Formats: sequence, C-alpha cells, structure tokens
Amino acid sequence: MPNTVLSRTPFRLATNRNADRSESALQSLREFLDPAFTAAARSEIRSWPGYAATPLIDLTGVARAVRVATIWYKDEGSRFGVGSFKALGGGYAVARIAARHVMRTAGLAGLSSLDLLSDRYRKIAAQATVTCATDGNHGRAVAWAAHKFGCRAVVYMASIVSPLREQAIQSFGAATIRSQGTHEDAARESREVAQRNGWFVVSETENASEPQIAFDTLAGYTTLLDEIASQLPDDRPPTHMFVQAGVGGLAATAACYGAARWGAARPVLIVVEALNADCILRSLELGEPVVVAGELDTIMAGLAAGETSGYAWRSLRVGAGFGMSIPDGAAVETMRLLADAPYGDPPVVAGESGVAGLAATLLAAQDESTRELIGLDETSRIVTIGTEGATDPAVYERLVGRPPGLP
Repeated sequence: MPNTVLSRTPFRLATNRNADRSESALQSLREFLDPAFTAAARSEIRSWPGYAATPLIDLTGVARAVRVATIWYKDEGSRFGVGSFKALGGGYAVARIAARHVMRTAGLAGLSSLDLLSDRYRKIAAQATVTCATDGNHGRAVAWAAHKFGCRAVVYMASIVSPLREQAIQSFGAATIRSQGTHEDAARESREVAQRNGWFVVSETENASEPQIAFDTLAGYTTLLDEIASQLPDDRPPTHMFVQAGVGGLAATAACYGAARWGAARPVLIVVEALNADCILRSLELGEPVVVAGELDTIMAGLAAGETSGYAWRSLRVGAGFGMSIPDGAAVETMRLLADAPYGDPPVVAGESGVAGLAATLLAAQDESTRELIGLDETSRIVTIGTEGATDPAVYERLVGRPPGLP
C-alpha cells in the first residue's frame, strides 16, 4: 500500500467516454495547434528580455512515498516576474495584438515583439486597448504585457479576486473593474464593453475578439511544455500528466503538444478541477459540454470556471484520458507539503491553484482503485505543472501558516 501523504478526502474521477488514441485522433490533435505556428510563438517568447526556462523539480521523496517512479513539478512561480504561466499565453496574445495593430496602422508587412519594445511604435500601439476577464493571474499577465508592449489594458475581475491580486494588476497601469458575479459574468461584461468600444478581448475561449487571439494564447502555453520535454532525462515521455483546468486551455494545449511531440507514446492526460467547478469532468463523463452554474465556490480561484472553452473541448474530447476533481483541503495540504518538504525534496512556494495537479496526483496514487483505473504503478513517470507561485502572499500565509519563503 502507498503511504497516505494527503488526508484521504473524497474526490471525483471520470473516464472520458470519447478518449481516442488512434492515429486519426493523433493527427487531429497535431492539426489543431499547428507545430510550425507554435514553434514560431516559442521562438518569439524566448527572444523577450528576461526569458528563462522555469525549473522542472524532481520530487523524488514524494514519489517514493506514493510508490511511483518519478513525480516532476514544473514550477511557474518565477515566470517573467509575473508569478504564473499566464505570462506565456496572455502575454504572447497581447504582443501579437499590438503588432497587428501597428502593422495595419503603419502599413508594415511584419513586426516582432522586440520591435514593439522600442519607442518607435509606442504611440501607435497605445491606440489599442486590450481587455479580459480574470480570477487573478490572466489579468495580471495581460496587464504586464500591455505595459511591456505599449497597449492600454482594462481588466474585469470576478468577485472572488483578492485585493492583493487586484493591486498587482493595477501596478502595471491597467484599469480594473470588479464584477459582482463569477468569471463568466466578468467575461460577459468585458466582451460587451469591448464590442462597443472597439477593444480587443484577450481570451483562450470564444470570448476572444477574434479566433487568432485564442490560438495565440494557446501557442504561448506550448513554451512551458516544450521546456518540460527538453528537461526530461533522455527525452523519455512521461507516462501521465495531471494538468489543472479552469476553462481548459492549458490542458488542451498539453493534449496537442503531447500528440505532436510523442505521438502514440504521449502520456495519459488527467484534467484536474475543483470539486465545485468541474465542468470539464462532467463534460467528459457525458460526452458533450456541460455548464456548471452557481457560485463555483473554491479557494482555487484560477480553476473557478463553470464552462469549458469550445476550443479546448475540441482537443480534450479525444485527448483527455480522465477528469478528476479535488477538494480545497487537498490543495491546502499540498501547499504545506511543498513548503515543508518532509520527504527530503526541495522546498517549493506554490499557490492554491498552482498545486492542483500535484494534489490530484497524490490523491490518485495513494488510492488503489484509482491507481488501477488510470494505470499508475512503480514505473510511472508523472508530470505536474505548478501553474503559479504565491501570487497573493496574504492568502499563502493564511493557508500555509507563514509568509512565502520562510522556513
């Protein structure tokens, strides 16, 4: 029996009734995010000042405790000083919006992100306004990129966004508007105002002002997946990936990247959500998109979405193996586990949404029936993505019991 690393709290697991590992499914996943298109996005992001690959941490001690070969944790807490993986997606989308606006206005045939960093095009770029809805991290990334590449930003926030996360968004010069409802309510308000004012909605969903913006966002996410592939020993693919989801963009990108990189050897993808915001799990269970209504009450604010992106669903419908939803308590325990490092692994500072994939991994690995269902054993090599650091230090201190970084 594996050790009980986390409390044995209830979670949900659903098998994707449409999961397909055939060659035709592989090809559809490759075509959804064209490898040449995503490679160009990664090349541009890597040219930005301050770019550095984030660490892939080998949690050897924890892996041994739950009887698997390896658990890797991709720590996105240092990404561009923004604190989360969203700097790659929303950041790249904003850069391309600014570039396309300058090209149209100035009659240019091409323009890179680096061109925008000079003063030459700042006045033209400033004519473009980007907007988005956020539970915190996406808005911060959009505000950061708008400041960097010269746009104006207006960020609509769900009611659960903490004051410190709002201040972080405002620190980049963005205007913030707080919705009284959910992420979906904030997204609707953002979209309506953008349509009236000619603004650009930055989203990985159909809410984006144009499909290109959504696909630019997903292409940016492939940067971290490509880093993971290069950081794995001997370029051996993992057997499993546990990837958390709000509307599903990162998880869908993982499905597409895995198909393009590893083909038939791609890892089993488990999509992880909060128990009270499990629209993807229910969709995988039913075989068609399901909307979860209500307050979506969870401390994992980045996962508080009631409806999956249509773009993401096209990939997850065949590319996800399972859906899993976890309780808030498991996330808090995992934050403390990473901070305390009781199994001899390096201490890690991680936010409450950032640990969801790892928390699901540990819950699954210490449950015998789940191990059997999803194929975990002593040879399993598992990748998890720590999507955020302590993006709200006050929340982190309240949940972990000490400020980020203190022993």
